[in-house]
Amino acid sequence: MYMRRLRCSGAQLGGILTIQRPLISSVARLPLPFHSNEPKRACSTQASFLSDDRIRVPDNATYNRWLQLVPACAAGIGIGTYASVPAVLGPFVCRAQGVVAQAPMDFAISDLLPIATMMPLVAGVAAATLASQSEHFGHRRLAFICSFIYPGAVYGLSAAAINAHSLAAFAASYAVLGGIGFYCGYPQLPPFLSSTWFPDRRGLVVSLYMSAFGSGMLFAVPVLQHLLAYFRSPPVWLGSVDEVVLSLGNSGQRLALVDGVEREVIVATARDLVESGFGSALSE
Repeated sequence: MYMRRLRCSGAQLGGILTIQRPLISSVARLPLPFHSNEPKRACSTQASFLSDDRIRVPDNATYNRWLQLVPACAAGIGIGTYASVPAVLGPFVCRAQGVVAQAPMDFAISDLLPIATMMPLVAGVAAATLASQSEHFGHRRLAFICSFIYPGAVYGLSAAAINAHSLAAFAASYAVLGGIGFYCGYPQLPPFLSSTWFPDRRGLVVSLYMSAFGSGMLFAVPVLQHLLAYFRSPPVWLGSVDEVVLSLGNSGQRLALVDGVEREVIVATARDLVESGFGSALSE
């Protein structure tokens, strides 16, 4: 506190005023709140494309949660076609080289069935081993991996193995890689779908997904039959056994001269022609 004498309009006035000096505090000055253009971390940090946060909607969002059943059931139908290779394509796989009858290089049906049953086994072992890591890795990432590994291994790589006459490659692609793809899709969707979107309808949602999975063969059979009818073509008819001169190759295959070149041929019966679907296209 101190006193100062004031002068007004040249006249000296004896008024005495008191002026309070601001006090100096030793307390550290606190930062003042200010407005920032950077939003909060929860809003500014956008979830990655494969993050599970992208398929979670807040409670107050106006979104029809039942729409989530459409892609989930579609994925269940696709995964449910795993048995179509031994069940629908099995007879054709066993005649992949002979077309109308089994050639010596073709697989036997007894070789395909054990491999077909190994896929769920591999998926079960993977589920038991990696169960604790699934939630940490993310269901969306697993589903993304499944969308590539499962169809590529079950249909793409398996077809290449059959064309190469390699049973080991067929087992590795269909059973091992297909089983891993099966694990990435089938056991991941029901718990995530029910806990995230339908906590009050868990039993109903899981039942709908399982129904879609079980109906996979209903969709696979007509589709595969249509594709077989479109892409398969009958072999060239050379004549009866009495008309064609045959010889045996080193692997036990039958050979005949076709346009001056020795080629492998198949001797098919009337029953073979009917079972192959070319009974009307070929005649004895």
